[in-house]
Amino acid sequence: MKMNKQQKNPILVLILVLWAIVFIIQPLDLQAEETVTIAVIGGTSFGYPPDFGKGLVEEEGSFTVETKAGESPPIYRMRYKGVPFYYIRMHGEEGRKENQETGWHFVTTWTALYQLGVTHAFGGATGGAINTGYDFDDLLIADDLILYANQRPQNVLRAAGIVRKKVFPSFAEPLCPDLRRLLIEKAKKGYHGRIHTSGVIIQDDPGRFETPAEIRMMRTMGADWVSHNVGTETIYARQLGIHFALLNSVSNPAVGTRPFTFEDMQNSVQRITAGSVPIVLECISQIPHLKHTCGIECTGEPYKGSYTKPDLKAAE
Repeated sequence: MKMNKQQKNPILVLILVLWAIVFIIQPLDLQAEETVTIAVIGGTSFGYPPDFGKGLVEEEGSFTVETKAGESPPIYRMRYKGVPFYYIRMHGEEGRKENQETGWHFVTTWTALYQLGVTHAFGGATGGAINTGYDFDDLLIADDLILYANQRPQNVLRAAGIVRKKVFPSFAEPLCPDLRRLLIEKAKKGYHGRIHTSGVIIQDDPGRFETPAEIRMMRTMGADWVSHNVGTETIYARQLGIHFALLNSVSNPAVGTRPFTFEDMQNSVQRITAGSVPIVLECISQIPHLKHTCGIECTGEPYKGSYTKPDLKAAE
């Protein structure tokens, strides 16, 4: 039967509408299934936690993950220049339960990232300059660390019941050299202040500022900069085989080095944040194109047998 022109139009319109619906829904489905492998673990280098990336990133909602160690803190999904990533506020402290074991929010945070398949992460905090050559607003892209007087779980694998069979995590170079190079490159292009491209961070037990005598001791130990959270994150990332680097900053001289006020720190953090957030976002945009040279340094060395018996078979 031959259709006239008026009969054809409704059918054509229906086809076009259905096609448009499929076209709109398909990208949403693809986005929902999209693999996200990058994370930012927020700290004071990135300013007021809820404002991270405001005006620069696309915000795509939040969720939590039930991990082997308990429920994770809220995880915010964001996107910058088309690259999706997760953001966790203030070292995972958001939503922390009052009766929780000391430092357990670090365990749930990093266990969640591992379960989600994160392979690359950035962190950063402000802290005190032990090195007298450092000043307010300086950036420190550290390459080594000291963990001192720590009261948190030292081994995230044991704490969370994660088994990475036959993988040896090395701390010979505790922070990913490839991500460090990327941070240095972007910082040199866009930061208004000084950048220290190596240095030793020390993390001690959080909760208070150090005394002048403690800072003198830390300087003797070889530390350049002191803070309370990023050392734990560095260790957990390495144990889980996640490439990790830090964009730390100087908000104050360490106690006893020279006088400073709380207002000095507040003002410094605002200046640091304005420069550091764009740096880490630009690094995120480059991760899909990054060619790693660090080999198994970050992901861990595979081995056979056991420590005491190299030829031990799995069944033995």
